[in-house]
Amino acid sequence: MNKQICKIMKLKRLSKHDKLARILKYIFVNMCNIDQRKYYILGSYALREHRAISDLDINIDATEFMKLSTACDKNTGQIQIYNNQIRWFVDYTDTYNQLTGLNETDFSIEAFMKQPNEGFPNSTYSLNKLVRTNGLDIDNFGHQHFSLKTLLKWKKKMNRDKDKKDIIIIKTIISEL
Repeated sequence: MNKQICKIMKLKRLSKHDKLARILKYIFVNMCNIDQRKYYILGSYALREHRAISDLDINIDATEFMKLSTACDKNTGQIQIYNNQIRWFVDYTDTYNQLTGLNETDFSIEAFMKQPNEGFPNSTYSLNKLVRTNGLDIDNFGHQHFSLKTLLKWKKKMNRDKDKKDIIIIKTIISEL
């Protein structure tokens, strides 16, 4: 296990989502030299101050994706096929629980290789379109992620049972801005 990643996991002053974001920056930027303008965190990351975030899901430009092989060479994650997509995946749940004494069910990062005009579930959520429509925000670590308005549209589009509570939270936050 990478010493720097373990050190981040042990930091008591950081929230779980900040630990994940810091680990992401360490792996993507420091270890693999990935351009932060070439990926974004999708999913509920924009809600991190309002509810627990247990993992990070990322769409990364195909031209940058293979740089993750550097992390794999250092026993940090693996590239695999998952749901007919190419992804890089690392699961630190067991290590996180051992180092913190917690009993979390997830502490992982997964990055999906995407063409710049390809998004999930459709091209509306592609990197190019999100940049063009100002659909992304940037966190303190330099990671692009769905803005609240984009997340609301995405959650409505996904229409999963688990998204219904998030839609209410997002509408409340937006109404208070």
